[in-house]
Amino acid sequence: MADNALTRLPVAGQLAVSIGAGLAIGAAFYFLFYQAKVEEKDQKQSQLDALQKTIRELEITVAKLPEFEKEVRALEEKLEVLKRFLPAERETPDLMRKVHSLATGASLTIMKFDASPQVSKDFYIEYPYQVEVNGTYHNLGVFFDRMGRLPRLVNASQINISAQATQRAAQTINAKFTATTYVYQEKPAQPGRPGGGPPR
Repeated sequence: MADNALTRLPVAGQLAVSIGAGLAIGAAFYFLFYQAKVEEKDQKQSQLDALQKTIRELEITVAKLPEFEKEVRALEEKLEVLKRFLPAERETPDLMRKVHSLATGASLTIMKFDASPQVSKDFYIEYPYQVEVNGTYHNLGVFFDRMGRLPRLVNASQINISAQATQRAAQTINAKFTATTYVYQEKPAQPGRPGGGPPR
């Protein structure tokens, strides 16, 4: 057997060297292989936890899908009802002519019936008209009642009523107000485009 430094050591020294070498190999294995595997396992566990969380969220969404679909159908039904009260843009001039005719039919004298610039909202466009009439409280009430019965929506706002200086049987008040109709739009309209002219 060849002579080397290890064989010249006493048995206790040889044992100590062997133990030290084993510990060194074990430490190298731990840091170079086992630790890398542990880190890889932790990373995969984190990915698995995130995936399981996403799956749980999707399961909740799927469970609520019938409820969401029911809400969408309800909103679509409300929208269809709303569309029945809102005229198409091409109907607006004719509708305002009807309003003009209702005022005349209620024995009101029309002093002004002028279109104002349209106002674009999220899903509809406002078509306001500035109106001024002379008549009586009773005739004005009849006009507003008939206008409210139109199949299409026309709203009277900013109503200002004053007594006329010269009172006559059929001419006791002056009324100024804004008559507005609304047009449904699929896409937002370009703001600032003027509305149609006064009814003819």
